[in-house]
Amino acid sequence: MEPTQLLIIFGTLAMMLVGLAGTVLPALPGIELIWLAAVAYGVATWLASGFSWWGVLMLVFITFLLVVGEALTFFVAQTAAVKTGASWQAVIASIVLGLIGMFVIPIVGALLGAMLGVFLVEYYRRRKWKEALRATTGTLWGYGLAIGAQFVIGMMMMGVWGLWVLVEVTV
Repeated sequence: MEPTQLLIIFGTLAMMLVGLAGTVLPALPGIELIWLAAVAYGVATWLASGFSWWGVLMLVFITFLLVVGEALTFFVAQTAAVKTGASWQAVIASIVLGLIGMFVIPIVGALLGAMLGVFLVEYYRRRKWKEALRATTGTLWGYGLAIGAQFVIGMMMMGVWGLWVLVEVTV
């Protein structure tokens, strides 16, 4: 194995590990960074040693996992919110205040803003703080499950990339 190839592999792995950390840390990008690292790896290896259909297949599969991960994250978080009593207005307020919170209080602001959005809307709608708290807690559980799903999808993406590297190195 050439030193350049080894450098590409370790650089990609480092970038993917940062992406995996980003699935649980709100300040870092998550599976999107893992996908970007896989794309960079593909481009670098294709420039260095030529085009590979195996690499294209692996990159398509990693892209599929990215799309599934993003859709699953949205679906899990919103389903948990709705199942515990959050209205569609609360879900929208959660998204809006989560985005605002991300800029106002870095790292934890997105989560605080999202939870505040659900609580305020549900309290305004029902005038019962226990029901508003129940919807907020359900939303928090949904976000927790979504983070877990992102982590698992990230691990799967890294596993596919590892298989890709293994085949490329041994052939």
